[in-house]
Amino acid sequence: MSVPPNNATIQIKDKDRRRSERRPLVVEAWVSSPTAVDPLDREEVTSVNVSRHGVAFDRRTPLPVGTFHIIDLSMGEQRMRCEARIMTCRKLDSGLFEIGAEFC
Repeated sequence: MSVPPNNATIQIKDKDRRRSERRPLVVEAWVSSPTAVDPLDREEVTSVNVSRHGVAFDRRTPLPVGTFHIIDLSMGEQRMRCEARIMTCRKLDSGLFEIGAEFC
């Protein structure tokens, strides 16, 4: 096994830095403000994928990266509600925005 010299640069391929595997999964999902007082003051969104650490969903309008929101997910009888931080927001060709959020 050869070792590169001290001044050599080792190139590392661009790698997905996620801590857990994403799985394509469409579930019932809603987004709301963490300061909302009315439990019905939420917007239904389309989930794209879910992992242990986050979720991606499509929405008609963008959400600012770094902001916090409440995410409600429903899978049959199972329900999950948690705070999430918006990590990415990109406009799709369809005009929707794909938003990536990390569970807090």
